[in-house]
Amino acid sequence: MKTQTTPPSLIEVGRLGKTIGLKGGLKLHLSTDFPQSIQADLKLTIQSPQKHPTFSCSYTIKSFDTKNSIVFFQEITSIEAAKPLTHHIAYTSLEDTQRLCVLQENEYFWFDVIGCVLQENGQTLGIITDIERIGASDYLIIKTAQALIAQGLPKTFMLPYIDHFILQTSPEKKCVIAQGARAILEAS
Repeated sequence: MKTQTTPPSLIEVGRLGKTIGLKGGLKLHLSTDFPQSIQADLKLTIQSPQKHPTFSCSYTIKSFDTKNSIVFFQEITSIEAAKPLTHHIAYTSLEDTQRLCVLQENEYFWFDVIGCVLQENGQTLGIITDIERIGASDYLIIKTAQALIAQGLPKTFMLPYIDHFILQTSPEKKCVIAQGARAILEAS
């Protein structure tokens, strides 16, 4: 997930929770769909959660317990060193994400879909500005095209990212083709 304060080259993978044990372990609450990408020798950038981060530093993963979601960093060897990192956000680089996450056919990274134009029947409905997971479904957050806003339609709307609505996703063309999206926009 990206936020407006996330640097464009970083992808959020989780939030650090409480310390575990005396050797500097931290609970990692994952926000990635690819937990297999969290592995030894991966560098994570840790930032404070404020709108304007006051702390940002890179750490190298020593080990990650996938069952209990506990991460140990090479640079942190005590509970005292780990405590200041609790509640901070963990990011990985765009390059590491693309290298370590194997996508199946018709799967896309959120950062590839965000910024795409949403079209239906050749008409541009807006631009995808974000993606939000609600329950088990992903929803596209769309900033409505100015021409449609001038017609009195809402400035933003949400569209479920499911086969019923999404006909084609082309990140290379920066375009998502949908059906039924105009009806959702009008009902918003």
